[in-house]
Amino acid sequence: MKCFVLTLFIGLSAMLYGQTSGDCKDLLLDYSNFVETDSTIWQLDLKDASGTATLLFYGAFHSKDESHPQFEEIEHKWNADKFDIALFEGPNRGILSTKEETIAKLGESGYVRFLANEKNIPVASLEPNPMSEIEYLSTLFPIDQIKLFFLLREAQRVRETFGMDKDQIIDHMEKLLVKANAISPLEDTITTLVDLEEAYTHYWGNDREWWQAPKEWFTPSGNSSETGGIFTNEINKHSSSFRNLHMVDLIAGILKEGKKIFAVVGRNHIPMQAAALVCEWEKLVGI
Repeated sequence: MKCFVLTLFIGLSAMLYGQTSGDCKDLLLDYSNFVETDSTIWQLDLKDASGTATLLFYGAFHSKDESHPQFEEIEHKWNADKFDIALFEGPNRGILSTKEETIAKLGESGYVRFLANEKNIPVASLEPNPMSEIEYLSTLFPIDQIKLFFLLREAQRVRETFGMDKDQIIDHMEKLLVKANAISPLEDTITTLVDLEEAYTHYWGNDREWWQAPKEWFTPSGNSSETGGIFTNEINKHSSSFRNLHMVDLIAGILKEGKKIFAVVGRNHIPMQAAALVCEWEKLVGI
């Protein structure tokens, strides 16, 4: 796996990043301005003066292939130090009985929980409260587009991740709609599969069915006018930026408690957050 690991020791981080005044959150990158280069940071490894890890933030590929080299690397980094808490991306979907089953069903997020469970280390999600995210997005997009985005993205996820066919996706979405309809801002729009099909057809016509929405519609760095997503890439962009802000706040808060953090997230989040997290860490250690 191609990666660039940044290891920062007290006294060196200011030189590498350059300390800036003001709010560290101002250093969060915007997906619109992000361009991957050979020096892009995919892992953040912050250590104290003794060389002890205070934050190991690993940027992972979303994979459920146990043979992917990142899983061996994640395990090595987990065992190389002692951590007080493990943070993962997405909701807590638990673990399975073996490493192989956990990775196959739950990917790198589940594997973090599996490793933490072996050592009885507490875990927590990196995600913000769904209500807060939806309330933020509703200041920028109509509520029907927001709900349609989340439904279509989930259909795409289970289709490509688990190989679900149309009937399986429909069954999965019926269950998801029950949960989504219980969320206050989403309760009055697209409440049934018929509504979902009609909303999809309203925006995209009949070129393909709703459960066939392509993954290109759900990349934060994409442009809907180019991918055909109409609004999905822009919602994803704002959603990811909101999540990045929350993750920086969450990690900074845990660091202030003196806890050592092991965290794994989709790799594109790392370069967006790295400078802001280093800034927060520098303030904490007094650089």
